[in-house]
Amino acid sequence: MSDQPQPEPSSTVKDDELDRLMSLRDEFVSLATRGRFNDSASREWRRLPMNWRMALLLIAGIGQDHDNLGDLAERDWLEMPPPERDELRGVVRSAKKHLGALVALAAKV
Repeated sequence: MSDQPQPEPSSTVKDDELDRLMSLRDEFVSLATRGRFNDSASREWRRLPMNWRMALLLIAGIGQDHDNLGDLAERDWLEMPPPERDELRGVVRSAKKHLGALVALAAKV
């Protein structure tokens, strides 16, 4: 055994390994929860009014090159490609953070 330090793996190797681990994590969560998160997300998406779905799609930058945003908003949650779902999740997390603290703007007086 040598006392010399081992070279750091390149960032692309780290990125590839991180992607692989994240994929394995997602697969494990899916198996462990039997899809409960996707089912819940699908129900929540379906219950959102159409105008809110379209607003979230616009904020997420989805459908800017599409003629009819309503068509995209009518899709079921699992019909969307994973990158779109991930982007929407980020927008919803941000909305919860920023809109959850609003009080005066929601007041009826």
